[in-house]
Amino acid sequence: MPLDVPALSGTIYIPDTSSLVENPDSLERLLTDGNIVVLLHQVIEELGRLQGSRQKSDGVRAAARSATRKLLNLRSHGHIAHDLDGILRASDTSSIPRTPQGGILAWEPAGPTLPPYDTSSGDNLIVAGARRVTLLAEAARPGGYTIAVVSEDNNVLLKCDAMGLRAENLRYGKLELGGLDEVYRGHATLAVDDATLQAFYDSGDAGERRLPLAAVERFAGERFGEEIVWNTGVVLACGDRQVLTRADLDQRELQDLRFAPYWDRKRHSYGPRPILGLTPRDPLQCFAMEFLLDPEVQLVVLDGPAGSGKTRMMVAAALYLLLGQPTNVRFANGSTLAHTSRFDNGLFLLRPEHPSSKYELGFLPGDHDQKLSPWLEPLLQHMRSLSALNEHDFVNDLEQRSQLHKLSTAMLRGLDIERSVVLVDELQNGDRHLAKTLMSRFCESSKVVLAGCLDPVQIDNPYVDWRSNALTRVKQTYKGFGRYVAQISLANNYRGPISKKADEL
Repeated sequence: MPLDVPALSGTIYIPDTSSLVENPDSLERLLTDGNIVVLLHQVIEELGRLQGSRQKSDGVRAAARSATRKLLNLRSHGHIAHDLDGILRASDTSSIPRTPQGGILAWEPAGPTLPPYDTSSGDNLIVAGARRVTLLAEAARPGGYTIAVVSEDNNVLLKCDAMGLRAENLRYGKLELGGLDEVYRGHATLAVDDATLQAFYDSGDAGERRLPLAAVERFAGERFGEEIVWNTGVVLACGDRQVLTRADLDQRELQDLRFAPYWDRKRHSYGPRPILGLTPRDPLQCFAMEFLLDPEVQLVVLDGPAGSGKTRMMVAAALYLLLGQPTNVRFANGSTLAHTSRFDNGLFLLRPEHPSSKYELGFLPGDHDQKLSPWLEPLLQHMRSLSALNEHDFVNDLEQRSQLHKLSTAMLRGLDIERSVVLVDELQNGDRHLAKTLMSRFCESSKVVLAGCLDPVQIDNPYVDWRSNALTRVKQTYKGFGRYVAQISLANNYRGPISKKADEL
């Protein structure tokens, strides 16, 4: 055997459609160091159907096209082998076509579908193909090969387990997280002494106070470098007193919040600032409102349980940024007292179109906006609620200005979103492809707010989990990215005792 041709590794991978769609680049990663990758006929069939499926997102269709192009490129260079049995039995593999990464790509061997497989099920055909490959490898070299089905489909994994086949999730391109507690939260609490807290108060007037990071480093200990990144919300706690600050890594200091609280000179303490009648109810909501209102922060990511105020706060902040506080006072043309907004393209509303049950809505009548309205109803509901609270019809105001836009995830490709406020809710139902497509649309003149819940119960998309969904990917990718990004994980459910009790269901 030539020295530059690696020996077979003894590992056979059988990727299913879901793994190739999750990350088309995984094919090259599997085809390395003498691994054998078996291409199933059912996978080719499903990739072909996905490319033109109207039921799948644009990202899934693009991934299916990308995976197919990679296979066609290998085919055009003669890198796909046809005699799997001969490969498994060969004593000299130097003449077998190898991919550029050193692996072998082979077709599934022909054969019948064995009971209890129903041939009308694509999953069953994939499991049956994996079973034939396993039997063939064992007959060729007993105990000489390790065979693994690689799948992102939970049903395929379970069926493989039932049939005694080894199966595993795709690891390449996935976030390396051990649990939900490892996902970046965007805030930290430091217990400090009286002298440190007083040094903060003495550093200047309200809104301009600051504290060097070196002054609190000893209180944070080992967590300091991991938790305190750009725009981390830091609670300085001393007994019953606490002060909310935000981290500025350019200046290496914790700075006073400037937008969410106000300084009560009479009580000599901070209080939360109402925005369109909505008042933050805890420190985490104060941090969220701070970054939502900060014009320098272009991307705000909110996550938290149901009822934690994510949607209501981002709607309130967006309306405030666009329209200001409603007033009966009329200003002369050109007055500097009138509210102005740099987001002259208005408000974009977006939500991944995944239902929370198996019952589909079916055909939705009407034009583009009417078809999208059921998906965007939570955002519109909060807009109507805030309109009633402020006795001002925000929805009508935006519509009269042609500044209310409803956007579908199917229409993102090629779109530039500039000079706009963009609200994206329920992002935990998006996948890797939506995350990449979505985040590449935003221009620096826009402000983007992403929201969702990482509780597995709240993830309606069956093809993602808490590690692989769009929200988690964005959170981990943009952690500590700079002054333009802020993230906050909310904690409390404020809908009431009945809603809280639902957590036990």
